[in-house]
Formats: sequence, structure tokens, C-alpha cells
Amino acid sequence: MFEIYSLKLGELYIPHNGQFMRDPVYCWLATDGNTNILIDSGMPDIDEVTRTLKIKGKGGGHDSLRKALGEVGYKPEDIDFVISTHLHFDHGSNLDLFPDACVIVQRDEILHAIDAVPSQRIYYRRDIINEVVNRKRPHHVRYIDGDLKLMEGIQILKVPSHTPGMQVVVVTTEKGKACLVSDLGDHYRYWYPADPRVTKNPMRFMAGSFLVGNIRSEGELAWAGAMERVLDHADIVIPAHDSRIPKKMPDEWFAVPDSTDNDISLMPIEE
Repeated sequence: MFEIYSLKLGELYIPHNGQFMRDPVYCWLATDGNTNILIDSGMPDIDEVTRTLKIKGKGGGHDSLRKALGEVGYKPEDIDFVISTHLHFDHGSNLDLFPDACVIVQRDEILHAIDAVPSQRIYYRRDIINEVVNRKRPHHVRYIDGDLKLMEGIQILKVPSHTPGMQVVVVTTEKGKACLVSDLGDHYRYWYPADPRVTKNPMRFMAGSFLVGNIRSEGELAWAGAMERVLDHADIVIPAHDSRIPKKMPDEWFAVPDSTDNDISLMPIEE
């Protein structure tokens, strides 16, 4: 059985409805005491993000990732696997901190990163691509095609949606299966759009359905089908950019948060 730690690495201030929304950036550590798996590796230092994308925020980079790991008792050298859900800049940076780990990525994802559709080119960084393709197979990188049972308690599902090579990770804990869904619905409101605990603007007509994101490689029906598939495999989902996710599982365990009170996307930007 695994434990999962949600590691907050920083925030991005994303333009949204004429103002800026605070988007937390997380990665996750799953450990059974013997094998340590990092799911995603976060974003570059915010100064670099601002320089290249004109997006402000805070945190990111090597220092934030080292600090977050250290706060739960681990170092980069302790990581055995890094599972990259996809290679956008806020999920696939900092891989050079883990030269001895095996990075697991969908083959379709690295191909798309190299030759992305025009609307997604800005999200892929050359240094991330180079880091992945220059790693030595099979010990330091593994390209996969489709679903994979990595080991007992760790299941990878390929879910083309946000990107062609999007993958999510289902982790078995003592209380059930948690799926780290990354940007396949990166806030709870995408999974439960009619629930007033999740959003201040519940969409009653969407009860039993899903919202899909604007940045996508597949059609709306395919994306929603991927979300349905995840719920068939997991008891709870952990969105990538929602501040209300459980911070240590299974100690904290819920399918939806209690309310919108601690949703930092609704709070003023901290100076």
C-alpha cells in the first residue's frame, strides 16, 4: 500500500475573466517505504516563466522542489521513478534533478512535444524535451504506449485529452484508489460542475456530467470519456491545480472538498 504526499511548488497567476486567478502547481510523491515515485516534476523558477511566457507567480524551480521533498523527509536522490503525466512546462520541468531515476512518459507525448500543434507550442520547453530524449534507455527513461501496471499498487492509464500522450496515475492506498489526474480536469469544478461545495457557480444542468478544458488535443466527447474511465478505476481524483486537494493520503481522504472557502483561485494575489 502506498502513501501519497501533495507537494506544492509554487503558483501561476493566470488571466481569467478579466482578472488573474491563482493556480497552485503541485507534484506528488507516492511511496510504499521501498519504492519512491514522483508524479510530475513541476515548473521552472518563476523568473524563467515570467521571462519566457510573461506569466507571473511565485516559487518553482529546483529550490522549491528540493524544499517540498525535504519537508516530507525525502531528497531527489531518493526518487526511483518519475511519471510525467505530460510535458507541459508546469508539469515536466526539473527532471535534471533526478539523473538516476527512470522517467516514464507516453511515446505519443514526446512526439507531440517535439512537433506540437500550434496552439500548444508555447507550453513545451526545449530543455524539457532535450532532458527526456537524452536520457539513456531503459534505466533512465521508458517510453510506453498505452496503459501500464508499473507495479502492484501503481497503475498508469493513457487518457488522450489535454495532450495526445496524457497519462494519469492510479495509486492504491489503505483507504482505496486515488487517481492523480493532472490536467485531465485540473480543478474539482471540472469533475463535479453541479456541486455547490466545489464551485460558487454550480451548473445544475451539468449534474452527472463533466466540464472539459480549453487546451486540448481531442474532442469534447473523447475528453469526457477519459474522465469517465478514470472514475471507473479510482475512488477519488486529485486535480493538479486545485488548492483544496488532500495533502497526505490516505490520512486525508475525500472525493470533493467541503466548500469553496479554501479555494485560492478565488483569493487575491499575495504580494
